[in-house]
Amino acid sequence: MKTLRVPATVASLGEVARFVGQAGTDADLGERDAYRLRLATDELVTNVITHGFRNLTPGEIELQVSVSDGWVLVVVLDTAGEFDPTGRDRMAPAVRQAAVWRREEGTTGGFGLTLARMCADRIMYERTGDLNRTIIVVRRSGRRLCEAEIR
Repeated sequence: MKTLRVPATVASLGEVARFVGQAGTDADLGERDAYRLRLATDELVTNVITHGFRNLTPGEIELQVSVSDGWVLVVVLDTAGEFDPTGRDRMAPAVRQAAVWRREEGTTGGFGLTLARMCADRIMYERTGDLNRTIIVVRRSGRRLCEAEIR
């Protein structure tokens, strides 16, 4: 497992992108899957920085990458306010379209987590005490999965 710990600031986003990009290369992800992993992670970490720590003193964000034959996982750990990015409250199509319209009008917000959920094969979330733990999962589509992994 590889780990990166950075301050929860916008200035850290480049380092996060390089770390996740290198993880995709090390995991021998194809170009498409590596992009999906990087984009999902970038959107989630950006959300933590800009919204999760909005009214808090910025802390740190830790990323942990692990690789199996069929999957690459990025675990994002932070102490920002509690927020479940998994989409259990999936946006209705009309709300999602409104987010797109806001972006076209130059207004920010409303689409990043939807984009992260669209890029990842799965996003899981849990909160323990004051720690958020979000797991981004991307399937290594260039790899053949064993029967146990498919179930």
